[in-house]
Amino acid sequence: MNLNKQDLLDGSVDADAGRAAWRKFWLTHIRIGFGIFLAETLVVMVYLALTPRGHDRSVLWAISAFWLLLALVGIALAPAVASKPWCVSYSVTWTALSSFGVAIIALLDGGMSSPILILLFLPLIFGTLMFTPRAAGICGVAALASLVLVAVLDRHVATSPGRPFLLFAAMSGASVLTVAAAINRTHIEEHEAHLQAALAELAATDALTGCLVRRVLHQRMEEEITRSVRSRSPLSLLMIDVDEFKAVNDTYGHLMGDHILANIGAVLRTSGRAFDLVSRIGGDEFALLLPDTDLPNAVTVAERIRQDLPAAVEVPVTLSIGVGGLDLSTPSAERLLDDADFALYQVKRGGRDAIAIHHPGPSPIPG
Repeated sequence: MNLNKQDLLDGSVDADAGRAAWRKFWLTHIRIGFGIFLAETLVVMVYLALTPRGHDRSVLWAISAFWLLLALVGIALAPAVASKPWCVSYSVTWTALSSFGVAIIALLDGGMSSPILILLFLPLIFGTLMFTPRAAGICGVAALASLVLVAVLDRHVATSPGRPFLLFAAMSGASVLTVAAAINRTHIEEHEAHLQAALAELAATDALTGCLVRRVLHQRMEEEITRSVRSRSPLSLLMIDVDEFKAVNDTYGHLMGDHILANIGAVLRTSGRAFDLVSRIGGDEFALLLPDTDLPNAVTVAERIRQDLPAAVEVPVTLSIGVGGLDLSTPSAERLLDDADFALYQVKRGGRDAIAIHHPGPSPIPG
């Protein structure tokens, strides 16, 4: 046999990779959001320093200092928040609230005449780049509501009606563009996600036989072992080797050999249930993982495979099959592989073309 069991064991995929990627994305996202909030605060502080004789400067300095503290705390807490399921709502809420914070500063600074209102566009830009269309729409509504709030509470707005109109028109257009851009970006991301899923499926499947590659088999094996231990249900593994496959290639050619392997893969996939896992783990070696299956029923599956094989191939081919069952006292992929591999070795040593079960003193079941 050419099976490198250690390669199979080393080919595992980290089950936490998806969660780690999610956390990393939202960590960056939240840091950027609070970074923008921090930048807004610094801009306000610079503006206050340049206009010391404006309205309510002491109050505005106090608010700006509070903002600065909030921004720094938000950045510091980002690693903890990014791992929480509510981190999305948290980010959207803070972005929307920052618009109302800008409105408060603008009201104290002079209402609609305050240049601080220009900062309302920052949450919109952030929403365009980072949020879903719905969340971007929330940011747009928050910015418009903030602007309306300033206009309503500004006692001097009637003296210059053109400025509120232009600001509201510009903010409305920016809000619409924000949602449109978020929709377009979402469509692009969905298209990329579909392409990545297709590539992942290709990477998980052996092109010749349509069976899973051994890396994916090990990942799924770990998952099934965990489930089996939790539910105290049986789990069996068939290790399958095509007998004298080199002679088949030498006699009939490699094209016929590939055709035979493809047909064997098809037989294995149709001999089990939809949730059974079929993998090509080497050149002429296959594995079949059977959840909720004890050893006697696994042998039944192995016998059915050997019975169905002759009708699926054009030339005489036989299979050696080793059957192993999960030992719940030592539930590990390595032990399960060892047991099935040892049973297969017994078949090979006994003359091939048979089935063997791993148990004390295993003996081949003759074909």
